[in-house]
Amino acid sequence: MTGPRIVAEELGFTEGPVWTRDGRLLVTSISHGAVYEVSDSGSTVVCKTGGGPNGMAEGEDGALYVTQNGGIFGTGEEVPERADAGIQVIERGKARYLAQGLDAPNDCCCGPDDRLYFTDPRGAANPSNQRPGRVYTMRIDGEPELLAEGPAFTNGLAFDADASALYVAETFGRRVLVYPYRDGALGEPREFCRTKGGFPDGMCFDIEGRLLVAATLAKEVQVFDRDGACVERLACGEESMPTNCCFGGADGRTVFVTDSRGERVLAFDWPAAGLPLFPFR
Repeated sequence: MTGPRIVAEELGFTEGPVWTRDGRLLVTSISHGAVYEVSDSGSTVVCKTGGGPNGMAEGEDGALYVTQNGGIFGTGEEVPERADAGIQVIERGKARYLAQGLDAPNDCCCGPDDRLYFTDPRGAANPSNQRPGRVYTMRIDGEPELLAEGPAFTNGLAFDADASALYVAETFGRRVLVYPYRDGALGEPREFCRTKGGFPDGMCFDIEGRLLVAATLAKEVQVFDRDGACVERLACGEESMPTNCCFGGADGRTVFVTDSRGERVLAFDWPAAGLPLFPFR
């Protein structure tokens, strides 16, 4: 596997990569309080969200759903513009709230039932945060519903190919949990894999069932097979801290990685296409 190429730089604490249905790469910048469109030719601000925009997902109508952590982590010494923690939607370049009253929402994805699923680790990203992390779901016009509670800092999440399971990073446990999923409800979780040398953050699947996990302090994306064995490592550079990843590109075989420490977006070529995300499966 060849090393990464740099797609964009000087983006602040990058997170939440999304390859849109119309072929654009978007990322959040927690420290800039903004969503960027990035490409080899440069980057432009799509929306100023304030606070700390974290994870992001695209809806069927092209709206962008953002987990707003409120600036509790990833913003440096000063939040660019204050914003309440909650779930935001970006439409026509403007952000508005769909839900508030949450602690520090982190990542999100669309589910097979036209709902949004998101994690709320409920505090700062350090081991002193002992509050049980949570997993929620919500209809776009409804209120958040608590699905699961307990993991130490819930983080990235992704549905598998047949939507029979939801995979959730338990960051401070250094592992990925898998929850059985049926009719909008989660069963009891089991451990799927453990990251080595780093904490699991954002994740995505390829069409062959491999799970790619951004492993922060390990400075790499770690790849796990269907049995939870690590089969590949994508080194992101000595000064990197990968936070999230997604598939995109013209043939869907490019892995885009947000590197928060390097304030940049990296890209790797991959032998298989990414698993299509809801609501576009």
